[in-house]
Amino acid sequence: MTKRVSKILMAGVAGLALACSAGGALADAKGKKVLMVQSFAVHPYVAGIIKSFKAKAESLGMEVTVQAAGVDAALQARQFDDGVARKFDLIIVQPVSEQAIVPALARAKEAGIPVIISNNSPKDGTEALYQTFVGQDQNEMGRVVGRQIVKSFKESGREGGKVALITGALTEGLGPRRLAGIKEAIAANPKIEIVAVEDARWDTATGERIAGQLFARFAAQGGLDGVYGMADNLALATIKAAEAAGIPLGSGPKQLLVFGGNCQKEGIDALKAGKMVSSVSQIPTYVGEKLADAANDIFSGKTLPKETLLPVELIDQANVAKWEAACTY
Repeated sequence: MTKRVSKILMAGVAGLALACSAGGALADAKGKKVLMVQSFAVHPYVAGIIKSFKAKAESLGMEVTVQAAGVDAALQARQFDDGVARKFDLIIVQPVSEQAIVPALARAKEAGIPVIISNNSPKDGTEALYQTFVGQDQNEMGRVVGRQIVKSFKESGREGGKVALITGALTEGLGPRRLAGIKEAIAANPKIEIVAVEDARWDTATGERIAGQLFARFAAQGGLDGVYGMADNLALATIKAAEAAGIPLGSGPKQLLVFGGNCQKEGIDALKAGKMVSSVSQIPTYVGEKLADAANDIFSGKTLPKETLLPVELIDQANVAKWEAACTY
């Protein structure tokens, strides 16, 4: 064999090795069966997570099955246990109840099935039962809104005032964490009073009904100064109820200040129209893609950090253009 031929063959072998190395992650993930156990599959935010996760995971060769339980913690535990019994290669769960899911997590651990916690923060002390958490710091999401409420009250000429909170499910998980964060931040101005905390369980129609009742309830007391809808669909429900009641919206001295979260398209539109003061970044497509990355890393044998936290940023009229595309899902 000539030296020239030898060099050509060696270069080919090196190139093949490099190609195999680059494609190793894909080969590891190919054919792996992944169960995603979610809450409300039809909620636009959750649907965005599912869609983006499936697209990326399936492009990496994974086979994805999705189950949804709404806010039924017992049903979710059964769905999770069924995944363990069917020997899925990995389970991703957005816990409806951070407490009720713990026994199922322990069973997955015993069966050797890795678990990723999505979106809803896991119960403290359960770190050994899952590989990583992917999502936002829910307490910080509440603090971001609380700081904006304090700032907006001041900028609209209010020394203090009355604010009502229309929330997602408050039984466990992200709802109580956001609520704790918002209360912590609002405490910076003792003259701002949280006069009502109403659980709408993330449902738009329920949120609109609650908002209408709140406006009627506080009308004789001079009305509300602000309302926080824990997700943009709840903020939009508030806006609809306010418009039906003839209550002016905006950021001025005698206007109702409406604050949202999760940055949905409807919220972006309301921000641009001046009907909503702010939202908070929580992009489901980012979460879905990061979940697929984490699953791929696990199948590739990588050790993951216990938390994969995504950025939390205030969205208002000053930077709404930056977030318009990301929040339209």
